[in-house]
Amino acid sequence: MSSAAARPVRLLLAVCLAGLLAASLRAQNGSITPTATGRETFYDDKTKELVLRGDARLVYGELTLASDEIRYDGANQSVTAHGHFVLSTANRRLVADDGTYNLADGTLHIRHLRLGQFPIYLTGDTVDGTLDNLVLTNATIFFRENAKYAPSIKARRLLYQRDRIVAGEGLELGLLGNHFITLPKFEHDLHANLISYLSGKLGYRHNLGAFGEFGLHVPVAPGVKLGADGGLYSARGLMVGPSGSYDFARPDGFASGYFRSGYINDHGDKQLDILGRHVPEDRGFFEWQHRQQAGRFSFNGQFNYWSDSEILRDFRPKFFFPVQQPDSFLEAAYTGDNYVLSAFSRLHPNKYHRAQERLPEVRFDLLPLQIGGGIYERFNASLAVLEEGAYLTNPRQRSTRLDAYYGLERPIALAPWFTFTPVAGGRVTHYADAIGAKSTYTRTLGEVGFDAVLRASGTFDYKNDIWEVDGLRHLLEPRLSYRYAPRADDGRPYIPALDRQVFSTYLQPLSIADQRNLDQLDRLDTLRLSLNNTLQTRDATYGSRDLAALNFAADYRFSGNTAGRRALSDIYTEAALMPARWLRFEVFHRFNPHDATQDELNYGIELTDQQWWSVRLASHFLRHDYEEYLLDYHQRLNEVFDLNGRWLYDARHSRFNEQTYGVSHRLGQTWAIRYEVSFAEGPRRESSFGFNIEAELLKF
Repeated sequence: MSSAAARPVRLLLAVCLAGLLAASLRAQNGSITPTATGRETFYDDKTKELVLRGDARLVYGELTLASDEIRYDGANQSVTAHGHFVLSTANRRLVADDGTYNLADGTLHIRHLRLGQFPIYLTGDTVDGTLDNLVLTNATIFFRENAKYAPSIKARRLLYQRDRIVAGEGLELGLLGNHFITLPKFEHDLHANLISYLSGKLGYRHNLGAFGEFGLHVPVAPGVKLGADGGLYSARGLMVGPSGSYDFARPDGFASGYFRSGYINDHGDKQLDILGRHVPEDRGFFEWQHRQQAGRFSFNGQFNYWSDSEILRDFRPKFFFPVQQPDSFLEAAYTGDNYVLSAFSRLHPNKYHRAQERLPEVRFDLLPLQIGGGIYERFNASLAVLEEGAYLTNPRQRSTRLDAYYGLERPIALAPWFTFTPVAGGRVTHYADAIGAKSTYTRTLGEVGFDAVLRASGTFDYKNDIWEVDGLRHLLEPRLSYRYAPRADDGRPYIPALDRQVFSTYLQPLSIADQRNLDQLDRLDTLRLSLNNTLQTRDATYGSRDLAALNFAADYRFSGNTAGRRALSDIYTEAALMPARWLRFEVFHRFNPHDATQDELNYGIELTDQQWWSVRLASHFLRHDYEEYLLDYHQRLNEVFDLNGRWLYDARHSRFNEQTYGVSHRLGQTWAIRYEVSFAEGPRRESSFGFNIEAELLKF
């Protein structure tokens, strides 16, 4: 037979064999109709198998098997594939050298598997089981990408079950092709975030010398990762300490937290602490933070121990500058339908600054509740044991205090645009540890007053496509509040002043019900006037969008010069301008009307191109104290490289307190690397020059 005549015969034979395969599978599996194709198709009499070669493909429901060669055994309903084995389902893809798959029970055996489900990729010498339950031998787990610079875990045996790695034997964590950290356990749900932590930093600072810092967390139990943070400093020594994190989620709540620590025998130039004392040689810190919610119950806390005031400033400056006097507390709260019952305890393990300890404070707060006739009541009561240790020339103080406040208010809508609310309340405070000529002291206070609010609005049919303005609405809210409590300063000679007034440049709460300086109140005969303006437009997706805000406020004290203050307070102004999503301007201004002087000015303007760059200019001015200007700039060059700059200028001393220049880039999908050079001027503890190279594993 000629070759031309043989072609139709071979084609007919292939079609018939494929039809026989489909009929056989359909008879054994009901309604599922498979299809099989290949450039070459024939029946092997020796093995009793249907053979497909050359771009061979078998489609069976949602399952597709592709390979160089596919052999089907109809008697056992098994499929064997050799060369470029690819088994795919709706959300999974298994790639291997070769393997077998049973269509009847879904079992498989594969050699040299490669399996990916972001952000984890698996390889294994052999794999047995089903698509939902795989057992891999000599397995490797890659994070984000299969590259030497990506962290990976090796396992002699690994169990993969329904999108979850549930167990492993002989686990080792490593990098750059070497695995050197033994793991007791590794579990992970591929639908949940895998928050890994691996970081490193190299650099030089004059006060530390050349240094290298590292951090590592490894999973030891579901939701629990433990490890260590450390650093080696040529001018100071080795700092190391355990660290870890935990995160548990339940249907009715969650619990999460972390801790970190460090200890060093510091043999460098430690200088003096904030009190002018010599910094000790043995230095360390410990920080713990916790958040928990379970139904109506919540529990939050943090604990910070520093051996001296400069430990974090020297070795962990990015943690120090946001919070320079750390707090330690525990708070538990139960929220009822209209009340909150709480217990708050504040500890003070650090002795280089003052803090009012609460040992503890138990508190009951009744939320505003209507009691009839349009009248609302509010009530709170607390029992607190307060203590403050001796500090410099200040002696130790202790106070046991029982306090309660009850208030009434009645909103009266005189017009749809005007509401007048008279208020009245009383506060009783008992001190079991009074000072002066008394052993105990009870203070009873009353206050009356009102809140008057006028609300007006106007709309304007104005549109601007460039600024995405679709109509304008102006909201105007003048507010007048008055409180009268002429005896609020009673009993000061007998009260231990632990909850006292603190320095602040902002207006404080007006009512005695809301003031936190309970042990150092001033008499009240004060009128507060505020004027709030908001300009809005329709949002393209939902509701409205604020374009601008301008607010004014000031107090007038009818009692005149009280506690060294004049009758008319400073005039406070807050303004914000947000005409587009890429532009935001904010300003806070405090003006002294008596001397016609500007006491404070803080502003910030930020321009953002979400794809390429952002810049922020800010100013901080406080009369007689400081005048600083800050410029932050970020420039994206491409998908890999970014530029960053930061300049902090001190106008009073005509110097740059800080200059920072940095380059950031990504290494694949795994690492973020930052190179940074910094310069500093002026009297400060930090070095005048610093250079850092920082590498951090991207969170996923």
